Amino acid sequence: MARVMPTMEMFVAGAYLQLVEGCTSITYNAELPDHKEYWIEVVGRNEAQQCIYYIDLADKFDWYPTEMRSDTLIRKLVRRYVQILEEGCALEYEPDRIRCQIWLPRPPARRVAEALPAVVERLRKTHAIQLDVIDAKEISRRIPLVVERAQKLSFDYDNLFLRAILLAQGRLDYQVGAPMNQEQIEAMYRFPKPIPSADTVPAFLYEFLTSVEIVHWLDFYSPTFDDLRINLTESGARGSLAELHQALLDRGEAEEAMDAENQEYQPRRYSARDVAELIRLVFRYADDLFAEAAEAASAGGAHPQQIEIDFMLPFLSIIQDRIDPGTLEREILRYGGDRDQMLSHFASDHPDKHPYRGILRIEMFEPGGERLPAYPGGKSMEVAIEEPVLSDRLHVALTINYVADFTGYFVLMMNRLAANLSL
Repeated sequence: MARVMPTMEMFVAGAYLQLVEGCTSITYNAELPDHKEYWIEVVGRNEAQQCIYYIDLADKFDWYPTEMRSDTLIRKLVRRYVQILEEGCALEYEPDRIRCQIWLPRPPARRVAEALPAVVERLRKTHAIQLDVIDAKEISRRIPLVVERAQKLSFDYDNLFLRAILLAQGRLDYQVGAPMNQEQIEAMYRFPKPIPSADTVPAFLYEFLTSVEIVHWLDFYSPTFDDLRINLTESGARGSLAELHQALLDRGEAEEAMDAENQEYQPRRYSARDVAELIRLVFRYADDLFAEAAEAASAGGAHPQQIEIDFMLPFLSIIQDRIDPGTLEREILRYGGDRDQMLSHFASDHPDKHPYRGILRIEMFEPGGERLPAYPGGKSMEVAIEEPVLSDRLHVALTINYVADFTGYFVLMMNRLAANLSL
């Protein structure tokens, strides 16, 4: 299911878990194993006490169909928290250390509000699960405590609620800049230029991957292309998929160091032109691929609905020759980057590559049907497609997924890249 970008209510909950409950790890918009279920807005882990907190904001439950019967809604929510408990247990937390909460910063729909007491009672009696409902009055009581702790303790620079508080108090370095407005917040999650249609996605990918803002001299990995090539080989691709299969066999360069006896299973590097041409063929046969994947899923196999391409931004030590280092530093700090980490990257020709990595995800889906969950870590920047229709059956979506370390650097580079697009 598609998810909204993090909201201020989510940052408030994350700040509370960090500063009051002692959580050292906060994740926003975390997925459940059942991808048809709504996401969990905030998950916090307190490793010292071996506790995990799951916080839902009740607003999203308003989106359940209005014709849903009250008893069905209650069963659905009970099943949700049983699944959440199972997820916590799978992460090796004891059941009594798994804390489930629903926060109500604003009143939910009446039918949801009326169902919650029954959900809490049934979970307690039938499943020995405690679900705490935190109303707006209790949230208001918690906020001053969060502010008090923020004044005394270290905090998460990526939490916009805490940053706004400390910026207002003048407690952040001046180079971080003013508190972010809504436009700056949205910049982290929205590519600055839409593309016209599904048909232009291959051309967009080619321009993106050959841009000077992207490292392209090493070509690109795509584990999905590799898997698709292997799957079509094993299934004996025939008919309409034979052309796609042959293209997957012909394109890409296998890694030389891999076992020569297992050529078929070697990861390959694909050029930008390879990527564009293969995506064009995938789109041409998208309905057939989707039907075959659905059939495999019904038999217990995988149901791939997306193609992913790995890419990287240039290292800071390299890009500072082309972009003013002061601009890079200001943007990285504006979006919460760590100063010491950033300075070490400016000084190193061989830094940790993690902050520079990104993934282009091209997703094919049925309108109104199941969507893939967002990545649980990092951020996801949506590329708007004005006419996303791929076929009578399928639409297409495109996202740019990246880690949060140097968010400001990614935002800056995506703006520069978008400004030079010819689409």
